[in-house]
Amino acid sequence: MLRETTRRKEDLDEYIRFFSESTRKRKERRDRPEQLPPEGKVKAASGVFSQTLDLMVARYSRGDDLASLCDDLPGLLEQREALLHYLDALPEENQEYRVQYERLSQSRYIHYCRWLTFAACLGADQAHIDRALALIDNAGVDALFDRIAIALGDRERPVADGLLYPKPYAPLFEALDAAPVQQGKLITKFLDGYAKTIYKWGLGFMTMPDDDGPYHPGDWCFEAALVVKLFGIDDSDFREHPLYPAALVHGDPA
Repeated sequence: MLRETTRRKEDLDEYIRFFSESTRKRKERRDRPEQLPPEGKVKAASGVFSQTLDLMVARYSRGDDLASLCDDLPGLLEQREALLHYLDALPEENQEYRVQYERLSQSRYIHYCRWLTFAACLGADQAHIDRALALIDNAGVDALFDRIAIALGDRERPVADGLLYPKPYAPLFEALDAAPVQQGKLITKFLDGYAKTIYKWGLGFMTMPDDDGPYHPGDWCFEAALVVKLFGIDDSDFREHPLYPAALVHGDPA
C-alpha cells in the first residue's frame, strides 16, 4: 500500500530501479583506484550515501515492509563509513576540503535526521546509533540536533545555545519542552511551514504542486516523527498530516 499518496507506484518503482543502478555504478567508480582523484572519491562517496538514504525514503513511500527497511540500515552505515575513509585519505594539503562534507549544512541536517529517524523508529541497536552519532559529530552546533542526540544516548553531549536553522525548526524545538496541550499545535505549525522553507532552500527534498516528474522519493518530514518517537509526544493532532510519516511511529494500519 502506497504511503506517499501523491506518487504513483510505477513512478516509485522506476525511481528505485534507476537510482539503485546509478548508486551501484557510482560506487564502482569510486572504489577503482585509477578512476577519480581524491576529491572526486569524496564527492562520489557522499553521493552514494545520499542516494542510499533516498532509496530508503522511496521504499518507505512505496509501502515496502518496515522490517525490510530495517535491513537497509547496515548498508547506510557502511556508506557513511566509506565517506569518512575517503575524507581521511585526502592529501594533507587538501584536508580543508573535507569541511564542506562534515559541517551540518541544510542538506546534511535533513539527511542525518532522516537516518536517525529510520534508526530510532525501526529499532536499530545502540551500537548503530552510537556510531551514527559519532560519524555525524557537530556536537554543540545546533540545540535541536543536540537534544535529539542526547535522547538517543549521547548523554555527555554539549547543547548549543540556539538553532542553526530557526526557520522552519523553531516550533519543533519549542515543542520539546512545551506543555502537552501545546506540543501538538507547535508540531502542526512546524509541519505546515516545512515544505515551503525546504523548497526555498533549493535542496530538492520537497516538490511543489506545479512540479512534474516522477524522479522524487516522496515528500516527508521525518524530523517530526523522530521527535515524537524520542520525546513521547502525542501525535493525534497531526497524525494525518500528509508530510508526517506516521507508519514509522505506529506501523501501518491493519
